[in-house]
Amino acid sequence: MRNLLFICMVVVALVSCEKEDSVVANFGSEALVGTWSRVDEIPSGPSQSDFRYFDMKTSQIFRIDGSHTYKVDFYGFKNENPNEIIGQTKNTGTFDVRSDSIFIKALENTSWERGFRPEPETITLNGEPYGSRFEIKGKTLTLFYISYPADTPVATEMSYRRVD
Repeated sequence: MRNLLFICMVVVALVSCEKEDSVVANFGSEALVGTWSRVDEIPSGPSQSDFRYFDMKTSQIFRIDGSHTYKVDFYGFKNENPNEIIGQTKNTGTFDVRSDSIFIKALENTSWERGFRPEPETITLNGEPYGSRFEIKGKTLTLFYISYPADTPVATEMSYRRVD
């Protein structure tokens, strides 16, 4: 009887470990490797009646070597050069995955804007890692994190589509 109980405990332990490993594998860094993107339409103007809209394309690029690029391309207004990039900001650094969380460390920022700073300027960042929980469903990556608009914490989520 003790042998049967021991065998049952071993089988349960193995099955539990197998399930745990499969969960971790679903959230491994390999699942993130690639380019993820989203496009947002942003209003610009002194009042709602004066708003003109431009597109902002955001990309998260995760590489197998653990490097990361976060890039935002700003496109011209809908009625004025809508396909022309009029500005860009790009953070480069590293990322690390732990279970269902990703920790990104931005090390450098390069940005430019056609009207105010047409030549790219690069600055070194402090490299403090920031984390967020994530999930991948099909071709959609969703990041869950806390943002601080006007110093009030807000639960935020941002979704990206795989483009490669």
